[in-house]
Amino acid sequence: MKFLKKLVKKLRKEDNQTMTESTAQLAHNWIKDADAILVTASNGLSISEGLNLFTNDKKLKEVLGVLVDKYPIQNLLSAFSFPYKNKLDHWRAIARIVEYYGNNYETSNYMSDIKDLIDNKPYFIWTSNVDHHFSLAGFKNVFEIEGNWFEGVCSEHPEKHGIFQLGNKLHEIYQKDQTGALTEADIPTCDKCGSELDLNMAGDNFQVNQKQVTKLQNFLETNENKKLVVLELGIGPRNQMIKMPTMQLVAADPNAHYITINQGQLMIPNEIADRSIGFDSSLASTFKEILSGKSFGAKTQAPKKKEAPKQLSPEEAQEQEKALQKFYPNYMVDQGFRMGTFPMYMTIDQDHPSYLHTTQYGQGLMYDMGDAAIVHCFTQEGQYYKVRLGLDKSKDEVHSFYVDPGTFIAIEDADDTGAGFSLINTEIPTNGNGAVLVPKYDTLLRLFPEQREIIERLTVKQ
Repeated sequence: MKFLKKLVKKLRKEDNQTMTESTAQLAHNWIKDADAILVTASNGLSISEGLNLFTNDKKLKEVLGVLVDKYPIQNLLSAFSFPYKNKLDHWRAIARIVEYYGNNYETSNYMSDIKDLIDNKPYFIWTSNVDHHFSLAGFKNVFEIEGNWFEGVCSEHPEKHGIFQLGNKLHEIYQKDQTGALTEADIPTCDKCGSELDLNMAGDNFQVNQKQVTKLQNFLETNENKKLVVLELGIGPRNQMIKMPTMQLVAADPNAHYITINQGQLMIPNEIADRSIGFDSSLASTFKEILSGKSFGAKTQAPKKKEAPKQLSPEEAQEQEKALQKFYPNYMVDQGFRMGTFPMYMTIDQDHPSYLHTTQYGQGLMYDMGDAAIVHCFTQEGQYYKVRLGLDKSKDEVHSFYVDPGTFIAIEDADDTGAGFSLINTEIPTNGNGAVLVPKYDTLLRLFPEQREIIERLTVKQ
């Protein structure tokens, strides 16, 4: 019996290794045979290069110095928009970040691997990263959809006065800051009206680089119906500004292929599953596999046939509807085509809250109308927090936020405007199995004793 178990285990291991090997070879062949390559990239690539905008680590102090002691800055991203006591500290923070991660940037192994993957093929880079690393690494065809921190715009007339190049000015600010010679006369201003400049990054004054947009459009039109490969690097499910349109691009072109690399979170919709490969692995190990066509242990998702949605019997559909009402009261799913997801609208009121539940994927929640909504969140790490969805910033309300996978949530109507209801919208993946996970009452109460009232009121007893 032990011999049989070992034999079965060995055969399964060999079968998995063969599948992984064939997936690596297939990805290698897709890249090799491609007529053109569209590289898309987000935070996963930046983090791999050592730039994490979202973490509070020792590098934060190394980059910002005494500003971290002077202000409660949580991470590099917040450093750009923090309400400093004076403008000089604002520009000190910007100049220090840009000097450290921009002016001192050296082309990484990741950028070298991307160049090797592209080889001499027509290519374009589409990124939401603001670090400008692709251009600094020598790539010419780049669209930075959220701008970059080497550019500025007039704070008073951003559209009219155009985009300013700030690289040299920020380096000058950094040097004067280090010698104690920085004054308000060094603050970057618009040469047309004298107003202070803002960084040309996502925000109210952000100006898209139309030349980059036109170049990307020309690239896509030129390679329409050719063998295009979309190589997606470190883009999580919540980054819909790049992920969604590129998946739609692949869906519309039967000759296109999609390779996504994102450790921990792969999202490949059913519509393009037959022409897609996912690498749930680091960029370094995945690049090694794709370049060589050999497996080195990366976890992969091979192409698979499109699955027809399971048809429920009328009785099953009725039972499912009855069960879902506890978690998605008065919900409506928009069956209109949107790559990878169905929009879902949910109306809650005082008598019909959304009880504690989680799904097998992360999801964004957005306020639509009516009263504010209170979202109670219980994380896998044992933390509780709540979010008010609405439009009143004086009440710390936010219009939308993202719930990480595995978080148990309950939503109730704040009943604060007299509307008597709150309308929330979210999205559900088309390739999900629809499973709704319900926490055990006793376990939840034991882990979160301080939230007893919420748990007792908003948990479905099993």
